Amino acid sequence: MHFLFDRAEKLPENANFIDLLRSLIGGTLGIFILLELSQLTGNKFIMAPFGATCVLLFAVSHSPLAKPRNVIFGHLISAFVGLVILKYVGVSAFTTALAVGISIFLMHLYKCIHPPAGATTLVVLLTANEITYDWDFLLVPVLAGSLALIAVALVVNNIKPNQKWPAYWFALVKTRIENHIENHADGHVIEEQIEVQNQRSRQQN
Repeated sequence: MHFLFDRAEKLPENANFIDLLRSLIGGTLGIFILLELSQLTGNKFIMAPFGATCVLLFAVSHSPLAKPRNVIFGHLISAFVGLVILKYVGVSAFTTALAVGISIFLMHLYKCIHPPAGATTLVVLLTANEITYDWDFLLVPVLAGSLALIAVALVVNNIKPNQKWPAYWFALVKTRIENHIENHADGHVIEEQIEVQNQRSRQQN
């Protein structure tokens, strides 16, 4: 067990008071609003994975995993996968595990990884015997709840005057600069490789 203690490790710096207060207010307000909306409308706006979403939104809001794109698309993709497996494949230990794997794969593929969303798939499949799920689950609570939490984060995470959240929203369209870099990156790499080879040839001669 000595290897657990012999290495020099450094914890992250302590959060300042404003950040601590922001996480407290954000988490409390976010869940409270979802619960109140559930009571007022008679529809469930809350699900367990939203608690984990609050951790990311209000404790590590700078993380790419906490951006609106990741929160919304991550939960939507995972809920969709869970519903497809439930309705067209059936629930078993293997299909439940496979559904989580597919959700992770798709979030990774579409660049919207959001760890709490992995639990959204499980919510559907593990409670299917107790709750009747239909496609409207994608709208309420998944989409509506995600949007509500993002609205809270938009206020709470911009308390600091010098802080801007989010750094980006959905990133559905690439900027001209991004397109230029993507289209010319390979060409530049090839040119650099050719130049290196030419230099080596000259040195050998």
